[in-house]
Amino acid sequence: MRDFPVSLQVNDKLRLGVIIGGALISIALLAVGVLLIRTAFSPVAQAGDITPAGPGDFLILTAPFRHQGGERYDFGAELANDLRQTPHYAGAYRVENLAEAPSEKEISKLAQTYRARVIVTGVYDEQTIDAWVYFIPPEALPPLTADSEGRSLLISDFSPVRYHVYAPRGLGHPLQYLQYWILGQTHFWRGEYDEALGAFQLSQRLLPTVTPVDRRTEMDRFVSSLLWALGYISGPVKSDWPAARDYFYRSVTLDPHSLSSVLGLAASLSQLNEPSQAIDILQAALREYPNAWQIYFALAEIKAQQGRKDEALALYQQTIDLLSTTNRPVDQQALADVYFNRGYYYYQQDDLTKALTDYQQARALGRNDVYLLSNLGWTAYLLGDYETAVEASSLAAEKAPHRPDLTFNKALHLLAAGRYDEARQAYDEAIQLTLQYDDALVRSTYFGAAYYDLQDLAARQPDLQPIISEIQKQIDIANG
Repeated sequence: MRDFPVSLQVNDKLRLGVIIGGALISIALLAVGVLLIRTAFSPVAQAGDITPAGPGDFLILTAPFRHQGGERYDFGAELANDLRQTPHYAGAYRVENLAEAPSEKEISKLAQTYRARVIVTGVYDEQTIDAWVYFIPPEALPPLTADSEGRSLLISDFSPVRYHVYAPRGLGHPLQYLQYWILGQTHFWRGEYDEALGAFQLSQRLLPTVTPVDRRTEMDRFVSSLLWALGYISGPVKSDWPAARDYFYRSVTLDPHSLSSVLGLAASLSQLNEPSQAIDILQAALREYPNAWQIYFALAEIKAQQGRKDEALALYQQTIDLLSTTNRPVDQQALADVYFNRGYYYYQQDDLTKALTDYQQARALGRNDVYLLSNLGWTAYLLGDYETAVEASSLAAEKAPHRPDLTFNKALHLLAAGRYDEARQAYDEAIQLTLQYDDALVRSTYFGAAYYDLQDLAARQPDLQPIISEIQKQIDIANG
């Protein structure tokens, strides 16, 4: 820059004032232009402008990242806009931009006031980006799928968690892996597992290839949570237990203190007929988490699998005792699952009365999925409680109207209850559902099971033999 003389003439001063004034106006106009562009690119809300999340609403708050060197850039706004532009179901989530980066103390207040699920803030310089991700999971277990055979409880904690994640500055959209992790969470907690799986896998592929040593521990913890989610979808949801074992093993390797990952690995090993290894892992975890009901439940499941009845029942009861000390919705939901699993174990032991009692307790605690209703209905039928059987099996068939087996069960229970016209109609529906399958073997499997269930009912109630023979003939004709 050229130096000006110390002494200036009046005209020189006027000219200089005009030059400086023009420059200031230009800078001001440029700043306004940048502000307008940024405002158009990144709508910023004052806290009072944000509508709190409603039931089922997944609210994401992003804050401006603090500048600590290098060219200025609004990474918070970029993340928000990328999330808004990512294809997703309408209403799956909502993104709001905060006007300022909140302090650590303000985070919990924001989460509580606006019921936000994710809050993202951070800092950056010319080389690196550090983001702090505050995640507040819903206080409810992810829902079961319609065809699920029950739930393996692999979630140990629903407390808010903070992740410190890293990205190199030089990449285009450097926080894209975080974008897809958030997207995966919005689907996961709704039970949209195929969509969640795709988002989590993409997040995994987009992770930074190299992480500085001083940020590695925190990044490992974040990646561990990502691998846990992939393991949960692979195992309990899709029954691909070898894949689940690999995900959970890598998750535990990155974060040995993650109880959810330890539980997932133990469940995978148990499913893959390696119960001794699973027990060793769980007993080691008890030293760090002596009051974790999840560990006692996991051990109960393994002991039941091994046929060690007394040990299994004692561990189920210990789990129930630990869970019964709290009224949190998530714990009540978990308690329902424990009652269901113990009920199924009683059913396998031919203790039908205790099985039915536990199924009904699970239902009273809020569990109302197809698998519970189907098992409850069938157990009630075997005990001769036909009206309970009809009510439960009818609801199960209603929840999964594409499944012939559930409609056949409903028809059988109606017949046993003496509701013949309704039973005939239900058998007609079940036969038509079965005929929709092109595979002759699949059709024969459904028809065969229904045929022999009718034979069993004839042995229980010989007076029903005429109508049973009529329906069996109808099944034989349909089966060709």
